[in-house]
Amino acid sequence: MTTTSSTTLSRRRFLTLTGTLAAGSLAFSASTLWPRWARAEPELAARLLRLGRDIYPHEAIADRYYLAPLTPLLESQRELIAAGLDDLDRRARAAHGRDYAAIESGVERETLLREIQDGEFFQTVRNTLVVGLYDNQEVWQPYFGYEGSSWEKGGYIGRGYNDLVIDWL
Repeated sequence: MTTTSSTTLSRRRFLTLTGTLAAGSLAFSASTLWPRWARAEPELAARLLRLGRDIYPHEAIADRYYLAPLTPLLESQRELIAAGLDDLDRRARAAHGRDYAAIESGVERETLLREIQDGEFFQTVRNTLVVGLYDNQEVWQPYFGYEGSSWEKGGYIGRGYNDLVIDWL
């Protein structure tokens, strides 16, 4: 006598398993997605990404949070961005013999940025990123620990602010 064991998978269990798997893979892939223009122009994206990470250095923040705010900027001021990156590479080659993004030393890259920090190109990229990066609610809690505005929830005092022991006040 042969006994076969059959395990049935209910529709509900199947949907639960596949939904969990899909959500997990989507969450993983979403953290590494680049905007469409960045995938189409990876060299330009890499150059802008290096610049953005040098202006606002956060190693843990995914590339897409740096690149996404630059999309409207590239659409409206592409010549300024291209000319600015070319100028930065020209300065880097004159000082270090290689393009800006290829310079390994953060101190050397910072020195180059200090040379152009008052120019229109640098200020445009910096101003775009400061709003695009730090006003993005997706990065507040996971990367900075900021929970967002609290006045709608009764303010900070009722939400754990006054439980700190600050002996120097």
